[in-house]
Amino acid sequence: MNGTCQSCGMPLAATGERGTEHDGTTSAYYCRYCYRDGAFAEPDATIEVMAARGGEMMSGMFEIPSERARGFVLQQLRPLLRWSGRLVPSCGSCGMPLERPDDAGTEADGTPSSRYCIHCYRGGAFVEPDLTREEMIEQYAPLLAAELGMPLERATAMVTAFTAALPRWR
Repeated sequence: MNGTCQSCGMPLAATGERGTEHDGTTSAYYCRYCYRDGAFAEPDATIEVMAARGGEMMSGMFEIPSERARGFVLQQLRPLLRWSGRLVPSCGSCGMPLERPDDAGTEADGTPSSRYCIHCYRGGAFVEPDLTREEMIEQYAPLLAAELGMPLERATAMVTAFTAALPRWR
């Protein structure tokens, strides 16, 4: 099962967060807010509507200027199954979508990794093998704060929450 709703991008870590299929089974791809009984709750919703809604939530939660929050959410939604039409894997270390073959890191034998990006993983090993989750948060939070125009403490909280779901940091 996927760890992120493939419609809105919500993490699917908590029990009961997943939507349901027609037969009552748990959805492998969607959250309970987006998908119920085998159908989207809002079948006519557009990616722009979802980005506006998600941007409003992100703006309030993390003190991001509204327009930047909407743009950020739109960027996060584009590779999701509902909007791209395909299941795009993401890096298990940084979360970057592996949309193109050259986004993938490499295994020891030179084949593309299906789990990690080129920035985090090369030749079958992490680029920074001794990097801790805390150090990763310290490095990335200031970049995110600057990019989105948000307070550093809120960026730190956002990166902390996001990285908790990534396989490398569990």
